[in-house]
Amino acid sequence: MKLVIVESPSKAKTINKYLGKEYVVKASKGHVVDLPKSKLGIDIENDFAPEYQVTNSKSLQEIKKSFKDAEALILAVDLDREGEAIGWHIAKELNLIDNNGKPKGKKNIQRIVFSEITKEAINEAIKNPRDIDINLVNAQQARRILDRLVGYKLSPLLWKKIKYGLSAGRVQSVALRLVVEREEERNKFKPEEYWSVETDLVKTQKPKNPKIVLKEVADKNSSDFEQKKEEIKTIGTVFALSKIEGKTAKVKTKNDASSITEVIAKESIKVEKVQEDFSSQNPRPPFITSTLQQAGVNVLGFSAKKIMQVAQKLYESGYITYMRTDSLNMSNIAIASGEKYIKELYGSKYLPESRRYYKNKNKNAQEAHECIRPVDFFSNSAKLSLDGDEKKVYDLIWKRALSSIMASAQVKNVSVIATVQNYELKATGSQIVFDGYLKVYPEKIGNKILPDFKEGEMLYPDSIEAKQHFTEPPARYSEASLIKKMEFLGIGRPSTYATIISTIISRKYVESINKYLRPTDVGVVVNKLLTKYFTDIVDYDFTRTMEENLDNIAEGKIQWQELLGTFYKPFEKNILEKEKTIARSEFTELGASDEKCPECGSKMVIKLGKYGKFLSCTRYPECKGMKTLEEEDSNENGVADILEKGFYEAPPKAEDGRLYLLKKGKYGSFWAHPDYPKVKDAKPLVLTKEGLLSKYGEIPKTDDGREFLLKKGKFGEFWAHPDYPEVKEIRRIKKTKK
Repeated sequence: MKLVIVESPSKAKTINKYLGKEYVVKASKGHVVDLPKSKLGIDIENDFAPEYQVTNSKSLQEIKKSFKDAEALILAVDLDREGEAIGWHIAKELNLIDNNGKPKGKKNIQRIVFSEITKEAINEAIKNPRDIDINLVNAQQARRILDRLVGYKLSPLLWKKIKYGLSAGRVQSVALRLVVEREEERNKFKPEEYWSVETDLVKTQKPKNPKIVLKEVADKNSSDFEQKKEEIKTIGTVFALSKIEGKTAKVKTKNDASSITEVIAKESIKVEKVQEDFSSQNPRPPFITSTLQQAGVNVLGFSAKKIMQVAQKLYESGYITYMRTDSLNMSNIAIASGEKYIKELYGSKYLPESRRYYKNKNKNAQEAHECIRPVDFFSNSAKLSLDGDEKKVYDLIWKRALSSIMASAQVKNVSVIATVQNYELKATGSQIVFDGYLKVYPEKIGNKILPDFKEGEMLYPDSIEAKQHFTEPPARYSEASLIKKMEFLGIGRPSTYATIISTIISRKYVESINKYLRPTDVGVVVNKLLTKYFTDIVDYDFTRTMEENLDNIAEGKIQWQELLGTFYKPFEKNILEKEKTIARSEFTELGASDEKCPECGSKMVIKLGKYGKFLSCTRYPECKGMKTLEEEDSNENGVADILEKGFYEAPPKAEDGRLYLLKKGKYGSFWAHPDYPKVKDAKPLVLTKEGLLSKYGEIPKTDDGREFLLKKGKFGEFWAHPDYPEVKEIRRIKKTKK
């Protein structure tokens, strides 16, 4: 019997279908050995030797028990560094190899790799085993130890200088910096006014004057608000002002826009040029990890973490190839299968004249791997009986991979230039004449057909509209755009993006608002400390170089201990220095305030506390006067959001009639006394009847018609008999919404 080790039970179940009775497949359920949670676990003086300990004894014992009767161990863990390290740890625990991965036991040990879980791929991998790649293991060890050193050494400094419970991470801190800097750009941004001018031109002259509308940005307090909302119905072709005196049109004021509309209304307008051409719209390459995550966010509305979780399930079920990859390669066998499917379903015209091959611009991409694609193009989601999230993700991958080997779309483009005095007006149109890959993977391509225009003919305005605009600040990062930026900067690696983002959100350094990422006060302060005193940790070039060095370790070009030594000595020195020199007030005091202390009348400052910002007396600790600070979302906006759907009861009132304020704490939102935290009175949000029904479904009732009560116990919420605990009758909760 041969023992095969994989990471997950679902992967074990899939592989087991393709192997004979002489194989037993067991799942490690992730890492079985890791650094300890309760201490640093690194012997810095002994060349950074890791002090590993068993973290999953149950799985390890099951593996050891099965291995007693086995003649060989086959490591079929994932083909990345983490997978290599899992296999290395297991083999060491079974006493089959030494620290360098060299066999030392009597039993045979083999490492097999595959990028898809199919019978053919598994059998081919078993025919071509290899040794454990100690360079990949060392690269994983280096990353793990490096991140542990940063986290365990830097986090306590944040506790001392800002507040307890904060943490710092090597790559997550750089991602936080990106989000904070984008917010700073937005705060510094000053909008500038500009105007656009459009006119609806027709070929037949009308006796009446054209309608002119100057549309300013709507102001609800304005008496002519309704007039500004007016929309013009077009009957001809809309032309936009494109040039003034041969240069790109820049209209900065209402007066300028008004002057231009008057010229268009009164002067002759002539078609100067009609141009037609054809262009090819090429398909996008198949997915790699980063682009799959971006599409999951933009197209499906998933988080990066969720898209990877669903992709993992599809891979382990044998439906797609390995989902952690930065290679755009697709095997010739897969391409041939896709071509056959395209030809049978759509016809030969949907195939390009020659096969498409894509190359990743990232010089560190592992081109020996494959892209993310379906294992079988002939198996769509319906054939696989997929539904829910798995169907959505599989369809996205299937369509993107298939479309990447299809013919380009052909588009007819038309542009018409009309002139009036020194102004140039332009109308553009496009028409898809051959859909090509769009047949499978639809994308937004303009499909506006213009009427036939002839050079020299005259046109007449039916209506003219000038609109006021203001330049907008750069958009906040979404998860998709942040991943794209990190990939561009070389920060992290594809397999780490989802974890990085979920970490900075879960640690409340960043919050997701309408799918966009905004730094919290804590995130801003943490970034301020790191950028000021630990420049290397959050430096983009330094982080990119570190990733390149980890790749060099994986290729055997440098020793991992050498990398750690170079990094750690100056890092530790800086930590020790800053523990002595950084003043806590530099980061807990956020700014001055016009408020007066309720105790002594002195000025107050804005401070960052355990539950957010508050006002503190400048004479603290002599005077302990403090006030709550009503934040942007804490009252009108926040309360409105909470109460909008009628799921929660209104906030309670203090004895003097003031409403309690909405606050966010460690365990979620709560109502706080208006003088909180001086008056330490907090109350939970109470669900209304509608809220209970929406969240938990139908409320159970007793035999006499009384409703059960919602209770919270040691193991979570439950329905309790109204006479509980005298009547020990409870019901399980069945939540209908998160």
